[in-house]
Parts: sequence; structure tokens; C-alpha cells
Amino acid sequence: MKALAVLAVLIGVMAMMRFANLDSVYDQRAQAIALNYAIFRNEVYLYVFKGHKAPGDIASTALSLPAEWVRLRPWKARIEAGCLYVWGPASSEEIETARDIFWTSLTVGRADSGHLEPDHGGTTPIPAFVPEGNLVSAVSVE
Repeated sequence: MKALAVLAVLIGVMAMMRFANLDSVYDQRAQAIALNYAIFRNEVYLYVFKGHKAPGDIASTALSLPAEWVRLRPWKARIEAGCLYVWGPASSEEIETARDIFWTSLTVGRADSGHLEPDHGGTTPIPAFVPEGNLVSAVSVE
């Protein structure tokens, strides 16, 4: 009977313990890169949709990025032909993780042959200034 009581206590203690995240280093890196992109993209969107819709590149210095935020990749943003593009280099895993952060939004994906993938129809064109294979977000600003 004492053995069952000890076992029950141990099971209760184990249920309350929080186990460390067992994600691989690569998964954690992909999550960090995707979150870094998400913060940058969010600040670009806030800046643009507060009325700064002039065509051209958007300087990082114009954004209200958190003081502790560190750019992990050379993210860029530009308004061209009524669309806002936010992009930067990322691996396939990082792109998929970014899409997960944005709930698999059709506005986020990879630049592939001049289109946004996955776009479920391939109708979102991506201009040539966004390098092939980059993580990209494209939305209308009009």
C-alpha cells in the first residue's frame, strides 16, 4: 500500500514538472528567424498603414522597432505599384515557421519564379527586386 502511495505522489510531482523544450537547435533557430521577421514585418505594416504609402524603400530607421530587437537577417521593405513587399533570405524551414506564425496566410511565402508560393493559384506576382527563394510578404496598400 505504501508503494502505491509513493507511486501516486511521484506521478503527481512529475505531472507538475515542466520539461525543457526538446526542439532541436535547428527548430529553435528557425523559430528565432521567423519571429525576427514577424516583428520587422509588423512594424513595417504599422508604419505604412499609418499613412506612409509613398513608393520606394522603407528605411529601418523610420520604424518603431523595439530597442532590444536585433536584426538577424537583412530584412527589407518596399512599396511598389500599390503593393507592400517585406522580404529577406530564409531557409525553407524558416519560411514554413514564418507561415505558421501568420496562420498560413496567403500573403506570406517564398519568392518562386516571379510568384508568391504557396499561393494556391499562383496569382500573386513578386517583382524582380525580391531575390528568388526569399521569405516574402506581399499586400496591397491601396
